[in-house]
Amino acid sequence: MSDSSSDDDLTLEPGEFALVIGQQGEHMSVRIASATEIDEDAPELPVPALLVAALAKRLLDDPEFHDEMLDWYDENAGDDEDEP
Repeated sequence: MSDSSSDDDLTLEPGEFALVIGQQGEHMSVRIASATEIDEDAPELPVPALLVAALAKRLLDDPEFHDEMLDWYDENAGDDEDEP
């Protein structure tokens, strides 16, 4: 896989936030991407931004949560196959 951008770049819609997870060797990295700049003077972050930030922090700080997420995925990976 190449480090350069491709035609498959993700474009976020206004109000959308994304959690980007990477791995180099044994180390996981996360970053939060936003479709638009967030006003630093805003009284609070939008709920989607808070959810993404909380998930990122928990993934980095709680190894048990990381493992639980992987176990959950393994148990539920085929559930969408039955939906039209």
